[in-house]
Amino acid sequence: MRISNDNNINYKGANLSKLAKPLNVFYDKNSFIPTLLIETGVTLGRTYEAYKTGGKKEAIERFIEQGVSAVVWLGGVQVINKTISLIAEFFKKGISSSKNFKAGNMLASLAIATGFIGFVLPKINHYISKKIIEQSNQKKDKKTDTAIKIKTIDEFKKQNNKNPSFTSLVSVANAFEKNNNLRLLVTDAGVIAGRYKNGRNKYEKIEGLFRDIASIYFYLGFTKDFVGLMNKLTKNTDVSPKVIEKQYKKLKEMGFNTDDFIKVANSTIRKNFAFYMTGTALSTFALGILIPKVQYMLRRKLTNKDQFPGDDGYKVGK
Repeated sequence: MRISNDNNINYKGANLSKLAKPLNVFYDKNSFIPTLLIETGVTLGRTYEAYKTGGKKEAIERFIEQGVSAVVWLGGVQVINKTISLIAEFFKKGISSSKNFKAGNMLASLAIATGFIGFVLPKINHYISKKIIEQSNQKKDKKTDTAIKIKTIDEFKKQNNKNPSFTSLVSVANAFEKNNNLRLLVTDAGVIAGRYKNGRNKYEKIEGLFRDIASIYFYLGFTKDFVGLMNKLTKNTDVSPKVIEKQYKKLKEMGFNTDDFIKVANSTIRKNFAFYMTGTALSTFALGILIPKVQYMLRRKLTNKDQFPGDDGYKVGK
């Protein structure tokens, strides 16, 4: 007996495996839990790899960058969206229910979140590193007059659209609102541009560009592709528990014995749960360990050093 992949409904009559509920989060496009699982491991992994390579200062930068970015990715757009709505309602009652306002609000929220992660957060991070280095220098100066001065982060210059119709804006905004992956993809594009722009030198720009572009597939596509491959190899069905519940209800209403169906359904659920968790673990490993290792290999290749970019800007042969 094989489970078919049909439309989703929410029916709780089937005696399904306890794994059915946690498995459902992988089929919900708006669920933040799969991203949270990955981001937790990635933040820890990238912080550790940064510490091994560039020391405490780089580990602090990476932890702030990855942790704050994760928070914004997971809920920042929605928070900004609601905040804009509340402010708008204060000045004009009922405006937040307008389709045009909702569309503009969603796109503005995406732009603000992207701008913060890509352009503002790197500057904050670099400023924190600069202060840490300055404090370290001051402590060394107190101990000895001959202390070697570490050069601090360079100061950056301040960074200094066709009008689509509101009809098209509404459909575009709706797509962003209903699809978490789409929001992440669009946000990533702006973040990559911002981080590249804010790189302290060409070597850091190359490093960041490699890391961020290499990460996109593992954030958005790898787990789903891995589950599809494993289901194909095991002749299992990639189907959500909600779909299984609907089919169970139909069989029950038609008077069929559902014992065999439940056995097959629970086997399907257990396999898919294992596949999704394994795919998530592999994505996390690639993002948190493998990509950073290649990134730092690239650093050594370009600069012959493991040095944190905030120390002397990777001065190589110049």
